[in-house]
Amino acid sequence: MGTKSPFSQEDLNDIFKVSPTNPERVVSRESGILEFKEAFNWGGIAKYLKTSASFANAKGGYIVFGIADKPHRLCGLSGASLQMFDEFDPERLSRHFNEHFAPEIEWDIQRYELQGKKFGLLYIHEAKDKPVICTRDAGKDKELKEGDIYYRYRGRSERVKYPELRAMLEAKRENEQRLWMQHLANIARVGVHEVGIFDLHTGCVTGASGSFLIDESLLSQLSFIKEGEFSEVKGKPTLKLIGHVESLSGAASGFTRKQVVKTKGIRIGDILLGALEQQTVPEPDDYIRQVCYESSAFLPVYHFMKKAGMNPTQTIAMLDGVVSRSVTRTKLIERLKDGKTQWLSLPRGGKAAAEKKRNFMDALRNKSVSSGLSKDDLESCLQAMRGLSAEEVKANSKYLRGLLKSWVNKHYVSADGALAGNLRRAICWVDEALNMEALP
Repeated sequence: MGTKSPFSQEDLNDIFKVSPTNPERVVSRESGILEFKEAFNWGGIAKYLKTSASFANAKGGYIVFGIADKPHRLCGLSGASLQMFDEFDPERLSRHFNEHFAPEIEWDIQRYELQGKKFGLLYIHEAKDKPVICTRDAGKDKELKEGDIYYRYRGRSERVKYPELRAMLEAKRENEQRLWMQHLANIARVGVHEVGIFDLHTGCVTGASGSFLIDESLLSQLSFIKEGEFSEVKGKPTLKLIGHVESLSGAASGFTRKQVVKTKGIRIGDILLGALEQQTVPEPDDYIRQVCYESSAFLPVYHFMKKAGMNPTQTIAMLDGVVSRSVTRTKLIERLKDGKTQWLSLPRGGKAAAEKKRNFMDALRNKSVSSGLSKDDLESCLQAMRGLSAEEVKANSKYLRGLLKSWVNKHYVSADGALAGNLRRAICWVDEALNMEALP
C-alpha cells in the first residue's frame, strides 16, 4: 500500500477498546468508519457489500465480525462462522465486488485473536474514483439496487444524499483537471511530436508519426493492464509488437493474491501475566512494542527483552520505529535510557504508615502475607514489596510473583488509578530485579 497498514496495532487497539469495568465488552461504537457483525456468513454478502460500498464512497472503514450488537460484546467467531472465515476465499469476494459495483472497490482482510477469541476484519479503502455505483440488484429484500450510490452516515449505510454526492462529483472533476494538467505537462516536457497515447483497452499506441498495436498475448502479461479484449480497433496499425514481458529485478510481476493475515492481540493483562509467569512467548518484541500503545510506560519489559536477546540500546532503536499517538512510547524510551528502577526507599520514621509498610516487608520476607488484603492494606503491601532489595526479590521470586498474579486477576480490571498504578510499579520492580542484570 505504501502507507500505514489499516491493521496496525494502534488501529486494532482503538477498535477493540475493552471496557474497564467489563472485559467482555468493547466501548467502541459503530461509526462512519466502523461496523460490527456478530457472525460471518456468505448468506449475508449483500449487506456486507452495501456497507463496503458506503465506506468506499466515504473515508473507508472496517467491518468487524465477532462483536455482538447492543451491547457490543466480544463473542468472537465460532462454529460454522469461524470455519467459513478461516476458509475464506478472497477471489470469491473480489468477484462479488466486481459483479455488483463499479469502479473497483479495494479491500484488505485480517483475522485477529484477542483473549483467546477469534475475530474477522474486512477493511475497505476509500475509493480513488468516486462515486462507486451499484450495477446489479442483489439480496432477498433487494438490499442492493442497480444505480444506487451508498454512503456511510455515522453508524448507518444509506443511499447518498445530495450534499455528499455533489462533493464527490466536484472532487472527481477537480481530480480529472489535475490529471489533465499532469498529462499536458508531460507532453510539453517530452515534446508534442514525440509523445504517443497508449489505449489500455485496445492496446493501440498512437502518435504523431503513426501507430502500433500491442499483441493481446503480450498485453495480458502486463500487470497494470485490466483484462479486456481487442474490439473496434480503428485504422490499420503500421506495426504489431509481439514478444513477452519480463519484470525488472526486484519488481513484482502479476497480481498479488490476497490472503487472510492472522495476528494475535496483546493487552496489558498479557504483558503483566506474561512477565509474572515468566512465559516464553513466540515474539517477545511485540510485547515491548505494545507497551507504546497502552496508557502507562510502567509495565514489565525486561523479561521480554531478555527473551528477545535485546539490550536497552537495541530496544530503544526498535521503539524509535514505532508510530504511536500516545506519549507512552517516549516515556518508555526515557525509562530505558535512564535505567532507573522502581525500587522504593521507604521512610524509617515512627509514623504509623511507615511502620505498616515495614511490617509488610517482614511478612513478605517470611512469606506470610495473605492474598486477600483490603484495598488500603494492599497498596501499603505493594509499596513495601518495592522496598525489598533485588537479592530478596530473587530469593522469594516464586512467592512474590504468585501474590502479584493473584492480585492482578482479582483487582486490576476494576482497580482505581492509585491501586492499578501501585500494582504496575510493583510488578515492574520485580521484573527489573529478576531480569535487568541478565540482559545481553
